Amino acid sequence: MNTDDNTCHICGNSLTAEVATCNNCERPFHLRQREDSEGADCGEVWISEQHLSLEFACNACLGKSPDLTQKHEPPVHRQH
Repeated sequence: MNTDDNTCHICGNSLTAEVATCNNCERPFHLRQREDSEGADCGEVWISEQHLSLEFACNACLGKSPDLTQKHEPPVHRQH
């Protein structure tokens, strides 16, 4: 799957106004700016106590979901 600057690399949908950039892979992903807003969260944000700044990470870098831009081999069956 090809993605561009207008597509979330986690879910593959078009980006909305609520977008963040991953501090690890530097790609855009959906992230709601407020808890009461509707939409997807394809990553997380937290406060870095060391740097006293916000840290942003997409779900792929957090190991929570696959990166749709990467080709993955299907899992090997146990009896393989």
